[in-house]
Amino acid sequence: MLPTILLLHGALNTSTQFASLSQKLETYFDVHTLDFSGHGQVVFDGAMDMKVLVRDISQYYEQIDAETCHIFGYSMGGYAALSFANSKPEKLGKIITLGTKWDWNPTTSAKEVAMLDPEVMVEKVPSYVEKLQAMFGENNWINVVRNTAALMLDLGHGGGMVEDNFKTIETEVLILRGAEDKMVSAESSKDVASWLRNATYAEIDGAPHPLEKVDVDVLVGEIVKFCG
Repeated sequence: MLPTILLLHGALNTSTQFASLSQKLETYFDVHTLDFSGHGQVVFDGAMDMKVLVRDISQYYEQIDAETCHIFGYSMGGYAALSFANSKPEKLGKIITLGTKWDWNPTTSAKEVAMLDPEVMVEKVPSYVEKLQAMFGENNWINVVRNTAALMLDLGHGGGMVEDNFKTIETEVLILRGAEDKMVSAESSKDVASWLRNATYAEIDGAPHPLEKVDVDVLVGEIVKFCG
């Protein structure tokens, strides 16, 4: 029987961003994906924060018929994975994160939220807005953007994890960062790896932040090697 792995997508995206990765991983794993609340075509009206994403993972985990399930989390999905691990769930295997931003505070969250104004996005990045409309619906994409902004604002104002939270996590973790990632600092990634009880930090040479620009074969190799 193949080991089980759950893939967690990044902000302003869905599980469809794992199409290529899932196909490659199916040789080695029973692959599962989910769409986080506030990131699909169904309108989410609640208050968006990391607790919502952790609840999504927890509910999905209950449905997985496996003794152990690993997690790969990209960007926001990586933060959600470690937040989930912080609750010490049963049957959690190893965790791999890629391109996850760890340093959330009022300044960093304000910087991210400033780029998530729907009206400004329509004017400045119309092609990206078209992509969001295709994913989330012509009317719902604004809700998704606002939900994401709310999540990031909450992370920067006490809704995220602090050093002591990371230090209680016993799960084996591999923190990956693209060597050319301009959105995620090596310093903060190394800090989190040092706080975790059982973690490794590694970089993927030449890789920027966007998942679609990361060499999928190299990424598959890292996941298989770590979880094998």
